[in-house]
Amino acid sequence: MELFLPKIDNAIIGEFYDVAKIINQDCDLYDKDSGVLIFSLKKNRIPDELYNIDPKIIKHSQTLSYNRGSAGGIVNAKGIRRGMESWKKKPECPCDKDGNPLPEGHNKHSSLFRYEDGRISKRARSNSVTSQSIGGFDKSPQHPCRLTHWTKHNLQAYKSIFPLCKYISDEYFSYVPDKWLLQYEKYKRCPQEYVIPETNFSTLTINCDFRTACHRDKGDCKEGLTCFTIKKVGDYTGGELIFPEYHIAVNVEQGDLLLFNPHEAHCNNPLKGEGRMSFVLYLREKMDQCSS
Repeated sequence: MELFLPKIDNAIIGEFYDVAKIINQDCDLYDKDSGVLIFSLKKNRIPDELYNIDPKIIKHSQTLSYNRGSAGGIVNAKGIRRGMESWKKKPECPCDKDGNPLPEGHNKHSSLFRYEDGRISKRARSNSVTSQSIGGFDKSPQHPCRLTHWTKHNLQAYKSIFPLCKYISDEYFSYVPDKWLLQYEKYKRCPQEYVIPETNFSTLTINCDFRTACHRDKGDCKEGLTCFTIKKVGDYTGGELIFPEYHIAVNVEQGDLLLFNPHEAHCNNPLKGEGRMSFVLYLREKMDQCSS
């Protein structure tokens, strides 16, 4: 099925959406005005045995991260406090550099926070969510190009996901070869110790039961696409991936492959139950600027 839809709304970054129109069959969505591919959903394409990954990866996906920015939603005291139940001095509220609480109705996705004893944090954080990245990361103001800390210390577990990554990369090429080749030109220039071998990716974001707020991925390769699939590790319903500006969502299940433009606004429907582990495979935009 092919769809050509216009953008209906301008999405509000950091907000949550609930969309009832859900695609559950092979579908390619194009922007009606520009003709650009927004997503391509391929059902039942990935063999179940490829999801047999090291349990350490599953466990890592269930740990908290506080640097997901707008995907974690508008920053708030409850979101910041998540995972700090044992802390003696918990954050009292998100605040500015002077310790003033952020006003009602603010739209910040991360902030400093004030502790109960009045101290101000030295580092901003977003709401804590069960989401982690593994694989390679490009240079940031705080860090050089590198493998993530978990990856570096769990190389054998990390390698257990390589067959799934290669299969998805090959499928990506078979469906959208022009985008794959553009992405591969950048991939070839990247230090090979920071990319996933025999693929077109450097990095995976692994989420577990994480309902993302509306966001656009800034670090993904601009010329290519991001690949997405699900591993079921429990019983749940919902969580479909939404493209709110088109008022449409896609139901991605284990065995399905979604190719999508990560720079389009996207988020998730409400999730009931537990056990939805998602894999987001992509190439970091600046990874080719790393030196070997």
